[in-house]
Amino acid sequence: MIVTTNNKEKYYYKIGELEKITGIPSSKIRYWTNNYASLKDQLRSTEGYTHKLYHYNAIEIIMNLNKFKNVSKINSNYNNIDQKLAGKINRQIEILDKLKLIKFKIEKLIDTP
Repeated sequence: MIVTTNNKEKYYYKIGELEKITGIPSSKIRYWTNNYASLKDQLRSTEGYTHKLYHYNAIEIIMNLNKFKNVSKINSNYNNIDQKLAGKINRQIEILDKLKLIKFKIEKLIDTP
């Protein structure tokens, strides 16, 4: 993905520019840069620069990381819901089994002379 400005291809972006392009906060981009080598490799390392410059390929990496993180968050929410539903179903089965046992005992008491 190459973003063009003033009819020239721009290869490096400041973190603030990445934030505007991707819509992802710069704090999250910095965090991902520290934790993911694929994003850390996109940094331009030149002495004398006070700003981190990210290669234009970093845009795609950041977007993919965000999509992956959102999908995993959604999946974990579904897993929590599934666990809660399974717990409720198991409790209902236990209650039903207890009620059947009580019914059996009552019928036995009624049938005995």
